[in-house]
Amino acid sequence: MSIPQQNFKQYFFILRLLHLAMTAAVVVLGFIVHFVLIPVSDFTPNENTALFINIAAAYLAIAVALSYWLFGLRLNVAKQQSSLSDKLNTYRAATIIRFALIEGAALLTVVFYVLTANLVLLGIAGIGLVVLSLHHPNPLKLKMDLDLSPTDLARLEDDADMVVQLPQLRKF
Repeated sequence: MSIPQQNFKQYFFILRLLHLAMTAAVVVLGFIVHFVLIPVSDFTPNENTALFINIAAAYLAIAVALSYWLFGLRLNVAKQQSSLSDKLNTYRAATIIRFALIEGAALLTVVFYVLTANLVLLGIAGIGLVVLSLHHPNPLKLKMDLDLSPTDLARLEDDADMVVQLPQLRKF
């Protein structure tokens, strides 16, 4: 059984696809809730709306700060790796953690919007979406983040070079 491998273009395509999927989840859920669920529902404002707004804003702020912090920790681990494949796999994991934290906060805010029908919550989810969109994967950013050697940079440019070996899953 051979180990799955990827060149840099394939690696980056999958990273961008993950970002697109996580961003699209927030957009699609927000669209469905705002244009399908809310118009057919008869929500009455309640006294908990301010609480939901405060929780959503605080959770988003904490998620964004935590995503930066955890990304930085994982990036330091990636820089210490010896092989390019290990660096790229660790970078992918760090990026997924960053995306997931921000996406989770934005999705929670959309759920709060379902509960209250308050547009402020949809705006907070929009802020989360903007922050998530700002972290769109970029090859130049990856190269600068990882401080790659000239040899590693040359390997990334070579389409024939399989620079990433996907980690093997353990069978139980």
